[in-house]
Amino acid sequence: MNYIWRKRAGMRWWRDRGESLGRRFGGSLAVIARPGSERVLLEICCKTEQQARELVVEFGGSIERLRRGWLQDFARRAQAKPVRIGSRLVILRAPEKEAALSQPNRARPLIIPAEAAFGTGEHATTAMCLRLLERITRPFQPGWTMLDAGTGSGILAIAGGYFGASRVLAIDNDPLACTTAKRNARTNGLRHIEFSTGDILKHKLAGKFDIITANLFSELLIETLPIWSRHLAPGAHLIFSGILRSQEAAVVRALRRNRFAASEIRRRGKWIACVVEAVHAPLPKRFGAQEVEPPGRFRSIAPA
Repeated sequence: MNYIWRKRAGMRWWRDRGESLGRRFGGSLAVIARPGSERVLLEICCKTEQQARELVVEFGGSIERLRRGWLQDFARRAQAKPVRIGSRLVILRAPEKEAALSQPNRARPLIIPAEAAFGTGEHATTAMCLRLLERITRPFQPGWTMLDAGTGSGILAIAGGYFGASRVLAIDNDPLACTTAKRNARTNGLRHIEFSTGDILKHKLAGKFDIITANLFSELLIETLPIWSRHLAPGAHLIFSGILRSQEAAVVRALRRNRFAASEIRRRGKWIACVVEAVHAPLPKRFGAQEVEPPGRFRSIAPA
């Protein structure tokens, strides 16, 4: 692979063509999306300049010639250390790395290959959600239910299956993300996860869930709060991230409007993650700028 074709595209353009591009180019296609952005960056590795130019003719975009030795540099960067999640889980890039984890009582390995930029557990938002999910579900008996909104690589949904969820529904509006997530679930031996492609705001959900995870950008998260309130079981938890620190106050206000309270907020770099529960007691009519949660219910941890 000596050339990269790149194009910035709107979400509508990507939704119309994403599944077709995924079938044509497979692992050569990378999709980079940032929280809050309505555009994505597409990259396709090409063996020849002619192949890259044909993509420019077909779709527009630009071409970059890769420097000599780029593959070796990428391979060295890809040898990331395993990501440990509590005492029960370790995220690996490849199955052969499991052999290196031979100590007794090791955490269960979850294999997420480094592909398509959908999330391998290293990004702060994903890592915080995984650690919150692992901690909260420790006392759960097997058989609980989970919804994963914006599943990406499927890493949170697969972790939920490892932690004992009997029903896991994972939704993403990107067909290529769902295809990748299904493949990752099969790689990890989990076949009871239901993956669905669609808009979470329009998806017809059935039943209630003990855990809802939502790694979404803030505007979409705020829009989904009324949906979560209808589909959280009594005593259930909502775990979400994808929120910048600068967006924290707006999200907390939206939580209160929808009768939720953050029982824990974790911060890592510019990102935050929250554990949220429904508030059944009447909310106070007035509250100051600093009194954003009912007393005794808020705990903040930084970093995570």
